[in-house]
Amino acid sequence: MATLRLHLLCLLFAASGVASNVTAADKALTIGGRTLSLAVQGDCSQAHRPGRELARYLAQYDPSGEPKADPMDETPLTQEEIRIARQALVESGFHYPDGQESVLTWMDFNGDGVCDFTASAGIGGMRPIDRMFLFQGVHGGGFRLAEAHLHYMDGAIVPVPYIALTVAGERLPLLARRYSLMQWQGKRKALAACENIERGAAINGAGASPVLVALCPHAREIYEWAARQLPHQNEISY
Repeated sequence: MATLRLHLLCLLFAASGVASNVTAADKALTIGGRTLSLAVQGDCSQAHRPGRELARYLAQYDPSGEPKADPMDETPLTQEEIRIARQALVESGFHYPDGQESVLTWMDFNGDGVCDFTASAGIGGMRPIDRMFLFQGVHGGGFRLAEAHLHYMDGAIVPVPYIALTVAGERLPLLARRYSLMQWQGKRKALAACENIERGAAINGAGASPVLVALCPHAREIYEWAARQLPHQNEISY
């Protein structure tokens, strides 16, 4: 029954386009002197591909920081273990720990007109983890891994790891994930995150993003608001 419920919820996410479930009362949040709303998805129908086809891009992920099956073993993964882990990830593809196919959410986070996507891929067993991925579409086809993180699962799956938000007055969207915010920096051609600001880092001498400076103190609140706009508050119990 739990597997069937998860499957039905995944279909709901996929069919809804995610952002279409926002109600008029919740469509905007004003915080830190900025007004935010869920980003309107462009036409990414041409970019849509099944997860099994996109799984080959998971080979770009570096699993060296992942926990071992034995929690007492703190030795680094060998190159052979990394190769095997990466191969297993590609073969398993975008699936949750119980085997259900992951939701793929499309967006354009860097404003280049090429569709990007976010999805997760989990590992089941005694110590289930969920890997969160953000892939950047490249001109001419294909995808490049832009950002990834993982966390131990606590009885629920997060279907949309990176939620794209529109900030009034900003051309590029803000990406909200648990405990952090991110935004593409065009001059650097890279993502800047709240972690950079917390470390007091000026990135390549360009300084911190004014949007992140204003909104990072509210990162958790912003994510929680954004998650409430999505079906089932962006969590699927398992």
